[in-house]
Parts: sequence; C-alpha cells; structure tokens
Amino acid sequence: MLVALRPSAVTVSTAAPQASSARNTWPATIAGLTLLTDRVRLDLDGRPPVLVDVTPAAVAELDLSPGREVWLSAKAVDLEVYGRTHDDG
Repeated sequence: MLVALRPSAVTVSTAAPQASSARNTWPATIAGLTLLTDRVRLDLDGRPPVLVDVTPAAVAELDLSPGREVWLSAKAVDLEVYGRTHDDG
C-alpha cells in the first residue's frame, strides 16, 4: 500500500499539536529548505519522511532551518491511498 498527499496539505508546527481535527501527526527534523517560485519546500526526515510546502512568511515566523525539530499534521481526507497491484502475467 502507498499513501500520498500534496506537499501543501501538511501543517508544520514547532510544538506538538494539541486540539486539532488532524488525526495524523508525527515529529520530524528539517533536512533542507528549497526556495521555489512562491513557496519554500521543506525536506523533512521523519517516519514517514515528507516534503512540505510553506510560505516564506511561515519560514520566518516559525524560525525554520535545517536541524530544527518540528511536528507535522495532516487530515485523513487529504490522504490518497493506493493498493498494491500484482502483475499475474
């Protein structure tokens, strides 16, 4: 099974989320930041690892930099689940 989500569907927090409707949360460490046209892509080491898109303002406000530990969250409705396919040929 493969689970996927858009990089913009993940919320980044500097502390563990408390009351939230997002049921999927996990800790991660920022491995790198890449400036894209109008956003910054975070490369995050966690279980699972993930790429997340945030605004440049969020990077500044949250003081995001490589090595920083953060919390990630995503709502179940944003997850895309793909089953395995078997080639019987």
